Amino acid sequence: MVEGNVEEVSPEVQAQTLGELLNSVAALKKSGLLGLLNYLAEKSDDTFLTVADDPVLMRLAGLLATLGRGIEKVDGTQYAKAKMAVEDLTNCAFNALGNVDVSKPRKLGLLGLMRALGDPDVSQGLGILLDIAKGLGACARSKKSQ
Repeated sequence: MVEGNVEEVSPEVQAQTLGELLNSVAALKKSGLLGLLNYLAEKSDDTFLTVADDPVLMRLAGLLATLGRGIEKVDGTQYAKAKMAVEDLTNCAFNALGNVDVSKPRKLGLLGLMRALGDPDVSQGLGILLDIAKGLGACARSKKSQ
């Protein structure tokens, strides 16, 4: 049976589509985005007015738009690699931050720094930061020469 441009879809395709939809909803729920979307839908007028009146949120929105434009210029393969690296680094950074007690004073002299550099975890972390710094510097120099 055909109504307009809509063709009848087999029950198997309908079931597969419904399964994919449920998986997507479950992923949104797990990530917390479903709750955020629900909140925004319920409070859409209040939320928009709050965002429009808050200069910090407006600046954040502008910054996010700028980030979006920058990300659009990234090669697809590099984007996929960066996405995975950001996921991994975010996980590692938040786990590390969760283990830090900022109320404990930390004094580190030159000898303490040398001892810390012998720790493989410190060495790995600094190596990652240096790799990021090298990539940022190379990119910044290439932008300067353009």
